[in-house]
Amino acid sequence: MNIVLYAPQEIPKTLTARVAISRLGEHLQAFLNANNISSWTPDEDYVLRDDKLADVLVTLGTAKGMTIAQIKYQARRVRKLAKTGGAIMKLNHAYSMVANCLGYRDFKTSFKCRSVDHYVDNLWLTGMLLRDGLLASERPESWPSSRITDELRARMRFNKIRSNIINPIKKRGRKARTQKEQEFLEAKRHEISRGGRAPFETRE
Repeated sequence: MNIVLYAPQEIPKTLTARVAISRLGEHLQAFLNANNISSWTPDEDYVLRDDKLADVLVTLGTAKGMTIAQIKYQARRVRKLAKTGGAIMKLNHAYSMVANCLGYRDFKTSFKCRSVDHYVDNLWLTGMLLRDGLLASERPESWPSSRITDELRARMRFNKIRSNIINPIKKRGRKARTQKEQEFLEAKRHEISRGGRAPFETRE
């Protein structure tokens, strides 16, 4: 048997090794980069639309706060969008959904925590989270002590006094009320319902 020895040959192509991907997210990014044929739209270029329920809820969550009238108006918008998508939503559920966007357990809690001029602050922007109890419980005594919760407790006490004045007049019925009482109720009703369609201020 004849054995032929050949001289060492040059390697036609240099072999290289890539650094191993250490995070799963890098796999996704590498895939997107390799298949970016039609240019993926960056997240910062996404425009929130007012005809999509999810986008509207995200936008509501960016509000610095809303008046009670604005909450009710936005709730009617949410309910209408849900109906367009084939879902039947009760109005009180829509109220609470908007209140959730502002960090409250439900609309009832946000109503109790409104300011003198019926303004409801966005608790998410203040750093108050679910673990702090504001969404998990409507009992003020269970909330942690802070400047924000102390302010909310003060508002709740004020609104309780306000309700104790207004509610008995409402219960008497229109015929049993005096003219001054009727004018008082109408003024309060106008006060809480005005400006619902006004745009709300968002965080920067």
